[in-house]
Amino acid sequence: MFDRFTRSWELTKLSFGVINDDKELLLYPLLSVILSLGFLIALLYPTLWVSFSSDGSIEWGFVEIMVTFVTYLGVAFIATFFNVCIVFTAKTRFEGGNATVGQSFGFALSRIHLILGWATISATVGLIFRAIDHAAERLGGVGEIIVGILRSMLGMLWSAVTLFVIPAMVYKGLTPIPAIKDSIEVLKQTWGESLIRHVGFGLVQFLFLFLGGLAFGGLFSVMSPSGNMALVLFIVAALYFVGVVFVFFLAEMIFSTALYHYAANGKLAPGYDEDTMQGAFRIK
Repeated sequence: MFDRFTRSWELTKLSFGVINDDKELLLYPLLSVILSLGFLIALLYPTLWVSFSSDGSIEWGFVEIMVTFVTYLGVAFIATFFNVCIVFTAKTRFEGGNATVGQSFGFALSRIHLILGWATISATVGLIFRAIDHAAERLGGVGEIIVGILRSMLGMLWSAVTLFVIPAMVYKGLTPIPAIKDSIEVLKQTWGESLIRHVGFGLVQFLFLFLGGLAFGGLFSVMSPSGNMALVLFIVAALYFVGVVFVFFLAEMIFSTALYHYAANGKLAPGYDEDTMQGAFRIK
């Protein structure tokens, strides 16, 4: 297990190299967050928030269900669009090219029907999970705990089986259902590596966030800044934490693309050696 984790970490470092070569990759998650926030503000403020009941809770009626679905659909569409841009950029780099932002946007637009289809499925699943959460809240007590655990397990399972959906859409132009099936097949081959990669990224990301929290917390405690100094320190801290999340998100996407790249056509991404990559796959 330790050897697998070590090999997985070595592979993830190569993902940072891809980000260094294609720094425009950082633009896509940033745009995704900005557009998603804009969408949520535009949609939620005049609709969902005004439906709060007198005790501060949200009435789970037909209108709220539809608004929730549209919210999930919009956010999923935006996220999927820019994830396609990321995977296409990484794919082009792995194939010896260098995709511009315009080319990545153009490719994503050419897959717009696939993106919409996948966003619709994601929104539907998200709505189902929200309904389960609502049912758990109504049960309360032990029932809420049990249903909550089952909901978490279903969420993890869904995240696992859809891990390679975006690469399948980019590489093969598959529609959502075939893309899910293809993702499951690739996951079967890379099961150990994919999960260790996910855990490894999560632990290292947590370490960076934890150390950042200690560092900035210490600075605030020791310096006791006020006015402009406090604002500057707060902005620097925010940029650090957002940067960590963005970089690790990109690294995970790039690693998934590298694994899929090898699974799809048997060709190594630049920088990945044969022995290491073959070690990521199960021998059938």
